[in-house]
Amino acid sequence: MKTIKEMTDERILLRDFDRNIVGVDEPIRCNHLVIIICKRGEVTIELNYTSYTLRADTFLVVAPLDIITLKKYSDDFSCSSLAVPTTSFTPILAGAEIPQYEFVKRNPVLQLDEKYKSLFVQIFDMHRTASTIVPQDVFNKIAEKQLQVLIHVSRHYISTLPENSLIYRECVPRKKEIFRNFIKVLVNSYSISREVLFYANELGVSCGYLNEVCNEVSKHSVKEIIDTTVAARLKYELSYTSKTIQELADEYNFPSQSYLCRYYKRLTGMTPSDFRKRGSSL
Repeated sequence: MKTIKEMTDERILLRDFDRNIVGVDEPIRCNHLVIIICKRGEVTIELNYTSYTLRADTFLVVAPLDIITLKKYSDDFSCSSLAVPTTSFTPILAGAEIPQYEFVKRNPVLQLDEKYKSLFVQIFDMHRTASTIVPQDVFNKIAEKQLQVLIHVSRHYISTLPENSLIYRECVPRKKEIFRNFIKVLVNSYSISREVLFYANELGVSCGYLNEVCNEVSKHSVKEIIDTTVAARLKYELSYTSKTIQELADEYNFPSQSYLCRYYKRLTGMTPSDFRKRGSSL
Protein backbone atom coordinates (compact mmCIF):
# COMPACT_ATOMS: atom_id res chain seq x y z
CA MET A 1 0.00 0.00 0.00
CA LYS A 2 3.00 2.37 0.22
CA THR A 3 2.73 3.23 -3.46
CA ILE A 4 -0.67 4.81 -2.80
CA LYS A 5 0.87 7.16 -0.29
CA GLU A 6 3.67 8.09 -2.66
CA MET A 7 1.26 8.80 -5.46
CA THR A 8 -0.48 11.45 -3.38
CA ASP A 9 2.79 13.43 -3.21
CA GLU A 10 3.21 16.41 -5.49
CA ARG A 11 6.35 14.87 -6.95
CA ILE A 12 7.30 13.23 -10.21
CA LEU A 13 8.19 9.64 -9.34
CA LEU A 14 10.19 7.09 -11.30
CA ARG A 15 9.94 3.46 -10.18
CA ASP A 16 11.13 0.09 -11.43
CA PHE A 17 9.14 -2.90 -10.25
CA ASP A 18 9.02 -6.65 -10.67
CA ARG A 19 7.37 -9.66 -9.02
CA ASN A 20 9.23 -9.03 -5.75
CA ILE A 21 7.65 -5.63 -5.00
CA VAL A 22 4.10 -5.74 -6.34
CA GLY A 23 0.85 -6.96 -4.82
CA VAL A 24 -2.00 -8.75 -6.57
CA ASP A 25 -5.70 -7.81 -6.34
CA GLU A 26 -5.10 -4.49 -4.54
CA PRO A 27 -7.10 -1.80 -6.39
CA ILE A 28 -5.33 1.55 -6.46
CA ARG A 29 -6.93 4.82 -7.44
CA CYS A 30 -4.24 6.84 -9.15
CA ASN A 31 -3.85 10.53 -8.42
CA HIS A 32 -1.13 10.92 -11.06
CA LEU A 33 -0.73 10.42 -14.77
CA VAL A 34 1.28 7.18 -14.91
CA ILE A 35 3.19 5.88 -17.91
CA ILE A 36 4.27 2.24 -17.54
CA ILE A 37 6.66 0.46 -19.88
CA CYS A 38 6.82 -3.34 -19.78
CA LYS A 39 10.45 -4.25 -20.33
CA ARG A 40 10.25 -8.02 -19.92
CA GLY A 41 7.73 -10.80 -19.36
CA GLU A 42 3.96 -10.36 -19.17
CA VAL A 43 1.53 -8.76 -16.73
CA THR A 44 -2.28 -8.61 -16.72
CA ILE A 45 -3.96 -5.61 -15.14
CA GLU A 46 -7.47 -4.23 -14.81
CA LEU A 47 -7.77 -0.55 -15.65
CA ASN A 48 -11.15 0.85 -14.65
CA TYR A 49 -12.30 -2.79 -14.42
CA THR A 50 -11.36 -3.60 -18.01
CA SER A 51 -8.63 -6.23 -18.45
CA TYR A 52 -5.42 -5.53 -20.42
CA THR A 53 -2.22 -7.54 -20.91
CA LEU A 54 1.18 -5.87 -21.11
CA ARG A 55 4.06 -7.65 -22.80
CA ALA A 56 7.58 -6.59 -23.65
CA ASP A 57 7.60 -3.51 -25.91
CA THR A 58 4.20 -2.24 -24.72
CA PHE A 59 3.33 0.79 -22.63
CA LEU A 60 0.28 1.66 -20.59
CA VAL A 61 -1.12 5.12 -19.84
CA VAL A 62 -3.06 5.49 -16.58
CA ALA A 63 -4.91 8.80 -16.24
CA PRO A 64 -5.56 10.61 -12.94
CA LEU A 65 -8.50 9.06 -11.02
CA ASP A 66 -8.23 5.79 -12.96
CA ILE A 67 -8.44 2.63 -10.85
CA ILE A 68 -5.78 0.01 -11.58
CA THR A 69 -5.44 -3.53 -10.21
CA LEU A 70 -2.65 -6.00 -10.86
CA LYS A 71 -4.20 -9.42 -11.56
CA LYS A 72 -1.34 -11.73 -12.53
CA TYR A 73 2.17 -11.71 -13.98
CA SER A 74 4.90 -13.97 -15.29
CA ASP A 75 7.90 -14.77 -13.10
CA ASP A 76 10.22 -12.79 -15.34
CA PHE A 77 8.19 -9.61 -15.75
CA SER A 78 9.79 -6.20 -15.21
CA CYS A 79 8.33 -2.74 -15.71
CA SER A 80 9.26 0.91 -15.26
CA SER A 81 6.75 3.62 -14.36
CA LEU A 82 6.79 7.40 -14.48
CA ALA A 83 4.14 9.00 -12.25
CA VAL A 84 3.38 12.68 -12.80
CA PRO A 85 1.09 14.73 -10.51
CA THR A 86 -1.72 16.71 -12.12
CA THR A 87 -0.01 19.98 -11.15
CA SER A 88 2.78 19.09 -13.56
CA PHE A 89 0.79 17.14 -16.12
CA THR A 90 -2.15 19.49 -16.76
CA PRO A 91 -0.22 22.51 -18.11
CA ILE A 92 1.98 20.25 -20.23
CA LEU A 93 -1.03 18.54 -21.79
CA ALA A 94 -2.75 21.86 -22.38
CA GLY A 95 0.31 23.21 -24.15
CA ALA A 96 0.74 20.12 -26.28
CA GLU A 97 -2.83 20.24 -27.64
CA ILE A 98 -2.91 16.52 -28.36
CA PRO A 99 -6.01 15.61 -30.36
CA GLN A 100 -5.24 11.93 -29.78
CA TYR A 101 -5.77 12.11 -26.00
CA GLU A 102 -9.20 10.51 -26.25
CA PHE A 103 -7.73 7.82 -28.45
CA VAL A 104 -5.22 6.98 -25.69
CA LYS A 105 -8.01 6.95 -23.11
CA ARG A 106 -9.89 4.40 -25.23
CA ASN A 107 -6.73 2.43 -26.05
CA PRO A 108 -4.42 2.81 -23.02
CA VAL A 109 -2.13 -0.07 -24.05
CA LEU A 110 -0.03 0.47 -27.16
CA GLN A 111 2.54 -1.76 -28.81
CA LEU A 112 5.85 0.00 -29.47
CA ASP A 113 8.07 -0.79 -32.41
CA GLU A 114 11.80 -1.04 -31.79
CA LYS A 115 12.56 2.61 -32.62
CA TYR A 116 9.93 4.06 -30.30
CA LYS A 117 10.68 1.56 -27.57
CA SER A 118 14.37 2.49 -27.68
CA LEU A 119 13.55 6.19 -27.37
CA PHE A 120 11.15 5.70 -24.46
CA VAL A 121 13.64 3.47 -22.63
CA GLN A 122 16.38 6.08 -23.11
CA ILE A 123 14.15 8.79 -21.63
CA PHE A 124 13.28 6.58 -18.66
CA ASP A 125 16.98 5.77 -18.15
CA MET A 126 17.79 9.47 -18.20
CA HIS A 127 15.14 10.07 -15.52
CA ARG A 128 16.58 7.26 -13.43
CA THR A 129 20.08 8.71 -13.57
CA ALA A 130 18.92 12.27 -12.91
CA SER A 131 16.85 11.21 -9.90
CA THR A 132 19.96 9.88 -8.18
CA ILE A 133 22.22 12.92 -8.65
CA VAL A 134 20.06 16.07 -8.47
CA PRO A 135 17.64 17.47 -5.85
CA GLN A 136 13.92 16.71 -6.20
CA ASP A 137 12.99 20.21 -7.40
CA VAL A 138 15.63 20.05 -10.15
CA PHE A 139 14.55 16.52 -11.08
CA ASN A 140 10.92 17.71 -11.38
CA LYS A 141 11.94 20.38 -13.88
CA ILE A 142 13.99 17.91 -15.92
CA ALA A 143 11.17 15.34 -15.86
CA GLU A 144 8.58 17.90 -16.98
CA LYS A 145 10.70 18.76 -20.01
CA GLN A 146 11.17 15.10 -20.87
CA LEU A 147 7.46 14.45 -20.40
CA GLN A 148 6.82 17.01 -23.11
CA VAL A 149 9.11 14.97 -25.35
CA LEU A 150 7.24 11.78 -24.50
CA ILE A 151 3.90 13.43 -25.27
CA HIS A 152 5.03 14.76 -28.64
CA VAL A 153 6.66 11.46 -29.57
CA SER A 154 3.49 9.61 -28.54
CA ARG A 155 1.39 11.96 -30.66
CA HIS A 156 3.63 11.30 -33.64
CA TYR A 157 3.52 7.54 -33.03
CA ILE A 158 -0.27 7.54 -32.94
CA SER A 159 -0.43 9.68 -36.08
CA THR A 160 1.62 7.06 -37.95
CA LEU A 161 -0.91 4.30 -37.31
CA PRO A 162 -2.72 3.39 -40.54
CA GLU A 163 -5.85 5.49 -40.77
CA ASN A 164 -7.83 2.47 -41.91
CA SER A 165 -6.73 0.28 -39.00
CA LEU A 166 -9.48 -0.90 -36.69
CA ILE A 167 -7.73 0.40 -33.59
CA TYR A 168 -7.44 3.95 -34.98
CA ARG A 169 -10.95 4.10 -36.40
CA GLU A 170 -12.54 2.53 -33.35
CA CYS A 171 -15.90 4.05 -32.52
CA VAL A 172 -16.83 3.65 -28.91
CA PRO A 173 -19.92 1.42 -28.77
CA ARG A 174 -22.90 2.59 -26.76
CA LYS A 175 -22.24 0.14 -23.92
CA LYS A 176 -18.58 1.11 -23.60
CA GLU A 177 -19.57 4.76 -23.48
CA ILE A 178 -22.10 4.07 -20.71
CA PHE A 179 -19.49 2.09 -18.81
CA ARG A 180 -16.96 4.91 -19.06
CA ASN A 181 -19.55 7.39 -17.86
CA PHE A 182 -20.43 5.08 -14.95
CA ILE A 183 -16.78 5.03 -13.85
CA LYS A 184 -16.63 8.83 -14.06
CA VAL A 185 -19.71 9.17 -11.87
CA LEU A 186 -18.39 6.54 -9.47
CA VAL A 187 -15.02 8.24 -8.83
CA ASN A 188 -16.91 11.41 -7.92
CA SER A 189 -19.73 9.82 -5.93
CA TYR A 190 -18.40 6.69 -4.18
CA SER A 191 -18.66 8.42 -0.80
CA ILE A 192 -22.24 9.50 -1.47
CA SER A 193 -23.90 6.24 -2.43
CA ARG A 194 -23.17 2.55 -2.83
CA GLU A 195 -26.55 1.78 -4.39
CA VAL A 196 -26.87 0.59 -7.98
CA LEU A 197 -30.08 2.61 -8.38
CA PHE A 198 -28.25 5.86 -7.63
CA TYR A 199 -25.78 5.32 -10.48
CA ALA A 200 -28.42 4.04 -12.87
CA ASN A 201 -30.45 7.19 -12.26
CA GLU A 202 -27.39 9.39 -12.74
CA LEU A 203 -26.82 7.75 -16.14
CA GLY A 204 -30.48 7.64 -17.14
CA VAL A 205 -30.63 3.86 -17.57
CA SER A 206 -32.27 1.00 -15.71
CA CYS A 207 -30.42 -1.00 -13.03
CA GLY A 208 -30.72 -4.13 -15.13
CA TYR A 209 -29.24 -2.48 -18.21
CA LEU A 210 -26.36 -0.92 -16.24
CA ASN A 211 -25.58 -4.33 -14.77
CA GLU A 212 -25.68 -5.86 -18.26
CA VAL A 213 -23.26 -3.18 -19.50
CA CYS A 214 -20.79 -3.71 -16.66
CA ASN A 215 -20.84 -7.50 -16.96
CA GLU A 216 -20.31 -7.33 -20.71
CA VAL A 217 -17.54 -4.71 -20.69
CA SER A 218 -15.67 -5.59 -17.48
CA LYS A 219 -16.90 -9.06 -16.42
CA HIS A 220 -17.91 -7.51 -13.06
CA SER A 221 -21.34 -6.54 -11.75
CA VAL A 222 -22.18 -2.93 -10.88
CA LYS A 223 -22.21 -3.78 -7.18
CA GLU A 224 -18.81 -5.50 -7.36
CA ILE A 225 -17.27 -2.41 -8.97
CA ILE A 226 -18.85 -0.05 -6.45
CA ASP A 227 -17.77 -2.16 -3.48
CA THR A 228 -14.22 -2.60 -4.79
CA THR A 229 -13.88 1.16 -5.25
CA VAL A 230 -15.22 1.97 -1.79
CA ALA A 231 -13.04 -0.70 -0.15
CA ALA A 232 -9.93 0.66 -1.88
CA ARG A 233 -10.63 4.17 -0.65
CA LEU A 234 -11.37 3.00 2.88
CA LYS A 235 -8.09 1.06 2.92
CA TYR A 236 -6.31 4.25 1.96
CA GLU A 237 -8.12 6.26 4.67
CA LEU A 238 -7.33 3.66 7.31
CA SER A 239 -3.68 3.43 6.26
CA TYR A 240 -2.79 7.08 5.78
CA THR A 241 -5.22 9.23 7.76
CA SER A 242 -6.07 9.47 11.46
CA LYS A 243 -9.81 9.66 10.87
CA THR A 244 -11.88 7.67 13.37
CA ILE A 245 -14.20 4.90 12.24
CA GLN A 246 -17.15 7.14 13.12
CA GLU A 247 -15.74 9.97 11.03
CA LEU A 248 -15.36 7.61 8.09
CA ALA A 249 -18.89 6.33 8.57
CA ASP A 250 -20.18 9.91 8.41
CA GLU A 251 -17.99 10.88 5.46
CA TYR A 252 -18.96 7.79 3.44
CA ASN A 253 -22.64 8.10 4.27
CA PHE A 254 -22.97 4.89 6.29
CA PRO A 255 -25.96 4.81 8.67
CA SER A 256 -23.71 3.88 11.61
CA GLN A 257 -20.19 2.92 12.61
CA SER A 258 -21.22 -0.69 13.13
CA TYR A 259 -22.72 -0.80 9.62
CA LEU A 260 -19.40 0.39 8.17
CA CYS A 261 -17.54 -2.27 10.15
CA ARG A 262 -19.81 -5.05 8.87
CA TYR A 263 -19.56 -3.76 5.31
CA TYR A 264 -15.76 -3.54 5.43
CA LYS A 265 -15.38 -6.98 7.00
CA ARG A 266 -17.63 -8.54 4.36
CA LEU A 267 -15.38 -7.13 1.61
CA THR A 268 -11.94 -7.59 3.16
CA GLY A 269 -12.31 -10.29 5.80
CA MET A 270 -11.36 -8.01 8.68
CA THR A 271 -12.81 -5.05 10.56
CA PRO A 272 -11.43 -1.53 10.01
CA SER A 273 -9.83 -1.64 13.46
CA ASP A 274 -8.16 -4.98 12.75
CA PHE A 275 -6.89 -3.67 9.41
CA ARG A 276 -5.40 -0.62 11.10
CA LYS A 277 -3.74 -2.74 13.80
CA ARG A 278 -2.26 -5.03 11.17
CA GLY A 279 -0.86 -2.03 9.28
CA SER A 280 0.72 -0.52 12.38
CA SER A 281 2.47 -3.80 13.14
CA LEU A 282 4.08 -4.14 9.70
